[in-house]
Formats: sequence, structure tokens, C-alpha cells
Amino acid sequence: MNKQLVFIDDSGDPGFKGATSANFVMAAALFVDPDTATKVNEAISNYRRSLGWSDEAEFKFRKTNKKYLKQLLKIVNKYPFEIYAVYLKKADNPKIFRFLDHEKLYNFAVKELLSIMPLNKAWVKIDGKYNRQYGLRVKSYIRKELNKDKKKIEDFTPQDSVTDNLIQLADVIVGSINRSFLTEKTDAGDYIRIIRKKIVELKRLDLEKD
Repeated sequence: MNKQLVFIDDSGDPGFKGATSANFVMAAALFVDPDTATKVNEAISNYRRSLGWSDEAEFKFRKTNKKYLKQLLKIVNKYPFEIYAVYLKKADNPKIFRFLDHEKLYNFAVKELLSIMPLNKAWVKIDGKYNRQYGLRVKSYIRKELNKDKKKIEDFTPQDSVTDNLIQLADVIVGSINRSFLTEKTDAGDYIRIIRKKIVELKRLDLEKD
């Protein structure tokens, strides 16, 4: 069996105080075939170079010109991979006060996301925007919650998006999903429309059960 590769990023923020986002979304791109991941990685690199960008330039949903994001999604859309996501609309959840610790919510979202995916000895990479110690705590939490027999996840690694095209892809995917919830935006449905058929499951986080 081919080794599964999973790339995860989030959009919004897991906080609740002050100027916080309306939603928190976490999404994963699942590649059942590592060769497909390699091809997508190469396709993203080639597109970056076609734009005249340096190899260190990142595709980021919040910062990249939206016409480039749409083209990127169209380029990768022809390759076989699956998308899974979980989301929380903060204002709609009466139990949100139980998750005032943003790290607790973040870990819970990672666990729920991985739980809905058909994983078997997967190699998981997650955006390493947080510090190394936080990344290690997430890894420890996931091992405890999901991987007691090591059958679902073989490796779990926080990864710097600057050096990983597929983490950047996860950023664009999760940003596209989050934007689709912001119906007041004129481009709310533009990005998710391109990748909609790849979304296997989009699950609302249920804080009532935790």
C-alpha cells in the first residue's frame, strides 16, 4: 500500500477575546499516492517560476493576488487528491466559553479533522506557524488521542510553509473554504467552486460533545 501524505493548515484563529475571527477552519489535503504529491509539488513550483517569483515566495490566501490563487487551484485540481475540513462558527456555539484556551481548541480541531479521514500509517505535516514547543505539544496530544496503536499516523511533523509547497496548498484550500462562509464578500464562492468536487467531508465542530 502506498504511503498516505497529509498536509494541514488553518484559517481564522482559535481565540475568543478581542479582535478575533468569526470562524475557525482547519483543512487537509490527503494524497493516497506519494507520486501524485510529487507531481503537484512540481506543478506549484513551475507555476511560481512562470510568475517570475523567487523559489522562496509563498502562495498565501490572505496575501497573494486572488487571480493567482484561482489559477493555482485550477492547476492542482486536475490531480487526484482529497480534501477534508472542520469548521467552527464561533457566534453559533453556546458552549464556546469552554474553549477559551486557544491551544485547546486548536488541538481539538486537529483531532477532529484527522478522525474523519481514512488514515492508515499516514505521514502528516501541519503548518508550523506556532513555536517549536507548541508544535511538540500538538504532536504529543495527537499521539495520545488518535494513535495508540500507530496504525493511523506514522509520522506527525510541524512544517515551515516557506519550504513546503503542499503546506502552501493547504493554506490556499483552507482559506478558500473559510472565504465561502463570508457571504458578505463578493468573491465568497469563487475559490471553493474550483475545488468543491475534491471536498469529501466538511464537518461542523461540535463542542457540546467534548
